[in-house]
Amino acid sequence: MQFLEDNHYIKLTRQGDMQAFGMLVQKHQRLVYTLAHRMLKNPEEAQEAAQDTFVKVYQSLSGFEGKSKFTTWMYRVVYNECLGRLRKTKRHFTLVEDIIENHDEPADFLDGLEIMQREERSALVKKGIEMLNPSEAIVLTLFYLEDQAIKEIALITGSSESNIKVQLHRGRKHLEIALRKLTNKELIGLI
Repeated sequence: MQFLEDNHYIKLTRQGDMQAFGMLVQKHQRLVYTLAHRMLKNPEEAQEAAQDTFVKVYQSLSGFEGKSKFTTWMYRVVYNECLGRLRKTKRHFTLVEDIIENHDEPADFLDGLEIMQREERSALVKKGIEMLNPSEAIVLTLFYLEDQAIKEIALITGSSESNIKVQLHRGRKHLEIALRKLTNKELIGLI
């Protein structure tokens, strides 16, 4: 389905068009669920958080000023919703998502060894991200997997841009260390 710009749906929703808000939900539900699932690590809880996020987005849509992109604002809402849920249960969270390389290449042309290598690399990176502290994990996830700009990540997390840059730098170093440890353990296990 081809979606129109967010501002079109926002304008219609503010005028009382519920179908327009439904289109906005349809357009962004996957992104909202993905971030919620990364933070909460529970599909059912992530689904509830995504639903609550859209309720809050609808209730607060009149307050959206358009100073940032709508997706940045919406990410902030889901981020805060998930943080609230985590605080209630006093759990720590890690962010993990499959990293899939080169979507453009048809699967027919991939040989079995290459597919297996990609899956192993993806699993290894997931384990490495799980070893990071939550603030580094979410910054790396938003920057690399969601293609968010540093400025947008700062708005989402409520941190300064310089702090985001520091977290990205440290997160990369810590991920490299974690990946080295994991690969050494796997190599030792093979011997």
